[in-house]
Amino acid sequence: MKRLVFLSLLFTLAAFVSAQSLTGRQIMELSDQVPEPETSSYTATMTLTGKNGKNRIRQVSMKSKDYGDVEKTLIVFTTPKDVAGVAYLTFDYDDSSKDSDSWLYMPAMKKVRRIAGSSKGDDFMGTDFTYEDIGDDRKLDDYTYKLLGEEKVEGIDCFMVECIAKDSSKKNPRCIMWIGKENFMLYHAEFFDKRNEKQRDLTCSKVEMVDGYWTVKKMLMKNVQTGHSTLLEMQDIKFGLDLSDTTFTQSALERGIK
Repeated sequence: MKRLVFLSLLFTLAAFVSAQSLTGRQIMELSDQVPEPETSSYTATMTLTGKNGKNRIRQVSMKSKDYGDVEKTLIVFTTPKDVAGVAYLTFDYDDSSKDSDSWLYMPAMKKVRRIAGSSKGDDFMGTDFTYEDIGDDRKLDDYTYKLLGEEKVEGIDCFMVECIAKDSSKKNPRCIMWIGKENFMLYHAEFFDKRNEKQRDLTCSKVEMVDGYWTVKKMLMKNVQTGHSTLLEMQDIKFGLDLSDTTFTQSALERGIK
């Protein structure tokens, strides 16, 4: 989980980069430390596009709260009818030795189901994102890192960092991430399967400052093996809300976001 640090410190470190050589691990540490708000909320349009070009549109709402040692996030699908009311709750712990906890509520079954660790590499609700992607369940110490070089992404100067999972059984044991040199935000990523063949491409765009925080407003995940893709576009982004602790409980899954 990303820790809050002063923006001035981040910009000082960015200036320091120009004079010093950073390792892949150090770059990912700086990315992990990009300041985040204590609470956040947004709605999003999720567009799923099949290989045949046919689109399915979904709407979701998200609320998140950082408690210091754990960040809690609740995601609820609001439309269309076939997914309305589906809710996903995740606890992402600051302790690198502790795996996240996740629960999924399906209205048709009227039952809360815990997402086991072995299932976190599965696709999330038919999208091209995994449960691990959605829950940000990647710990720094779970990977080794190597700086491959530098490259521009849509005109943005980025570091290219190779990340190799220590657990080779992961769905994507290897990935390459393009991290912005100015703000240490993620702009692009390539995920490779167990045969070391590229499986998915992630592009983050509309990376902008919102109320003093770097924010990604648009994410496109493409499965290059199946031709399927998922576009996530965030709207109505709000930070610093007074969110009740009861929002982030298993019982809240059945109520949805209020």
